[in-house]
Amino acid sequence: MSLLDCVDAGDANGVVAALATLGPAERRALLPELKRRRKEMSAAWWEHSGGRKLALLVAGLGCHTAPSSAFSWASGIGSPTGIVVWQNETVLAVVDRQSPQWQAEVLRRIADRRPGWFGDEYPAIERLARAAGEPVPVTDGVVLAWQHHHVPSYATEEFQRELVPRLAQAPSTPSLLLGMFDVVGAGDQLGEAWRGAVLGLIDAGVVERDEILDRCVARLARGGRPGDQRGFQRLLEQLAPAPEEIAARIRAYLPLLDSLSPVAALGQAQLAEADAEGLLEPEHLVEASATVFFRSEKKLLRAQLSWLDRSGRRSPEWAAAAVRGAALAFGQSDAELQGRALKVAARHLKVAGPALLPELQAAIELLGPAQAASAVALFGLDVPAASDAAAPYEELLPPLPQRLPLAGPLDGPAAVAEELAAVLAGDDSVAAFERTLDGLVRESFQDGEALRTALKPVLGEEKWAETLNVWSPVQSWIALTAAAVAGSVSASWAHALLQGQGPLRSRHQERLKAVLATRVHEATALIVLGRTPFLVATPSYADGGLEAAVLVERLAALEAAEAAVGAADFDQALLRVVPTDDPAVASAAKQLRSPEGRRLARWLAQGGLPGQRTERLPAGPGPRWPPRAVQPGLAPDQEPLLHPDIRRMLNPMLDREGHHIVIYGDTVTPCALAVLPCHREELAARLGDAFVEAAQYGGEGARLLLQLVEAGGPAGPAVHLTVACALGAARAEARTAAVDSLLLLAAQGALDADRLGSDLAEAVRCGVAPLNRLPLSLRQAAESGAYRTVWSVLRAALPGLLAPEPIRGVPELLAIATDCAARSGATGALPVVEALAAQRGSSRLLKEARALHAVLTAS
Repeated sequence: MSLLDCVDAGDANGVVAALATLGPAERRALLPELKRRRKEMSAAWWEHSGGRKLALLVAGLGCHTAPSSAFSWASGIGSPTGIVVWQNETVLAVVDRQSPQWQAEVLRRIADRRPGWFGDEYPAIERLARAAGEPVPVTDGVVLAWQHHHVPSYATEEFQRELVPRLAQAPSTPSLLLGMFDVVGAGDQLGEAWRGAVLGLIDAGVVERDEILDRCVARLARGGRPGDQRGFQRLLEQLAPAPEEIAARIRAYLPLLDSLSPVAALGQAQLAEADAEGLLEPEHLVEASATVFFRSEKKLLRAQLSWLDRSGRRSPEWAAAAVRGAALAFGQSDAELQGRALKVAARHLKVAGPALLPELQAAIELLGPAQAASAVALFGLDVPAASDAAAPYEELLPPLPQRLPLAGPLDGPAAVAEELAAVLAGDDSVAAFERTLDGLVRESFQDGEALRTALKPVLGEEKWAETLNVWSPVQSWIALTAAAVAGSVSASWAHALLQGQGPLRSRHQERLKAVLATRVHEATALIVLGRTPFLVATPSYADGGLEAAVLVERLAALEAAEAAVGAADFDQALLRVVPTDDPAVASAAKQLRSPEGRRLARWLAQGGLPGQRTERLPAGPGPRWPPRAVQPGLAPDQEPLLHPDIRRMLNPMLDREGHHIVIYGDTVTPCALAVLPCHREELAARLGDAFVEAAQYGGEGARLLLQLVEAGGPAGPAVHLTVACALGAARAEARTAAVDSLLLLAAQGALDADRLGSDLAEAVRCGVAPLNRLPLSLRQAAESGAYRTVWSVLRAALPGLLAPEPIRGVPELLAIATDCAARSGATGALPVVEALAAQRGSSRLLKEARALHAVLTAS
């Protein structure tokens, strides 16, 4: 049979035999036909057996005489779930017949990529290296393949016991083993068997212990992913370097203290071991302390203070190092740790001598007021200057944000096409979506053919009108409007879209998303029917806000052109209007004669959408049922004024029996927030659950909390509850957004500290805001300069956190409260704290309660 007949029959061995009878030119001549077969196979892969795929792979590999094109062919057909190319014997039989130069080039290309999840390519790499007469290359891909080959996931205990002899016999082992310390991901495979093999190879003299130790320490100092670092960390533990080996590498060891927490703890313990043998210098101890006390892990910090305390007992020189090192801990925000550092410094100051007093005098500037007073008494230092002490406290709050103006309409079809491409590529900003939606309507009205031509490269061959649905990414919905420009939406379908039918709507759709879907449907229909030259709801600002004067001008222009206004488009514009009392705007609105113009005039005169009353629902059992804020819906006389989908968004959130109405698919997106950019309480009531869930489980929506708080309107129970729950978010960036939101409410004068504090206590009690995260947020807020704000919130939260029983972890909040109260000059005893302070005992809870009570009752 010919080579092509063997391919069609799925006979890979026959392909190998046929290749042997063909010359280079004959093989190259078959490539077009092989490529055609591969294209057919790709289009209907389910119709072809694995045997035919393998035969085609082998044929193409043999017919490509250039190694680069042969490698590309193999990479295009082999797949993780199909043929593992460089492990297949039939493939390697073809490779064996190539020239050494061809094999060397293919080896280089295999080595330059990381191996896949499936298969074992290392034997082929060794085979190619021998055939090419070259050493096994030391690359990331080769090292990882080498590790996986020698200790696969299915390796038996007997297989692992024979690992050291197998490795010791291979000439490539020393270079690959040393190269392993430079490969990202090698630590993931450095399990117990591999670590034992490294120690065995050291004992066998295959590699030098000093070099392995040097590379292991250097690898850990470079940092990396926790899983990748863990293997090297455990290897260093098993190497168990002697104190002399540690001291000889002191400059390499000190950077470990700035690495991941487990690595830093190991480095600290081994350095302390070397110091206990008298092998370190005092300056090493101070340098180590400077690195550790810049961290926040309490276990590391306490261990460092204990190390300083032990070493300080040796001599005056070491005592001075202990005092200087302990003083570096004064900058820690934990009051208990500051107290420990003060005791260590005081214990060794007498031996160290008075020469260190100037350094201590400068260091107490880092302490809180209560700890600074203790330091003055302990060290006999000068009290801070009276002018500084008497300076009135000044709260530092962020400046009020300014709305970012949106650029004008897109200029021309090319600009619309470019912006559409950005939106379809993932740009979820309000500015991009709204300007593109308006641009599609505007340019299609002016020159539909030119816009259709400009959109062709962006829309491609995708049948957007048929493939889009309610589950598609929200920003991709705009492609339905673009499809209308391209002629893919009929007039009958356009009328159906205006009647509430269409691919982007569903019965139980989330309220705010339904508004956007309705607007996209309407804009699509307006393009097909040619009823309007532009949209009126396109915002003036990036957050969705729309200037009233701009809306009046747009309606006047449409009245002059006798053009229609989309119902959903106009109602969205009303919800976006920034409230104004400018008489000129009101007068201009009264001059409008269309029904929409008259509605706008009444809307502006009445101050826009009336705020709804917010009610609080208590938390249910478990973290899946957080406390909620709900609203009763629009008044009956207001309902007929709005489009049905917009009215549904503002409907009651409780049914007739008082149960919370759950709408599936609630998500927090910039476009959702832009539906009500001047009504943050309504937004918080409808998106509060989504914000809380994103905060708890690390969702991306939590970062948009600040945008919610920046929206206008009253900040009532829903806003405060949402911020309170987000202060215990899982991710640091989400907690930062919650802190910024708290500070912004304070800067606006909209913060109800009592409400937020009680909400915070309830969120902690029901598990929504874990108490191990809350101190991180509140300390971040306080250290920005808002000590009075944080104290006012904690004062309201502490009764709920301490009674009827104190929650575990609350001493940390008491310490923050003490610092905030002392810095802001707060006074007035708190009964629940006073009761704790009066109890007998030495627990941290009682100590912190007494410290706070002392600050609040100080004269």
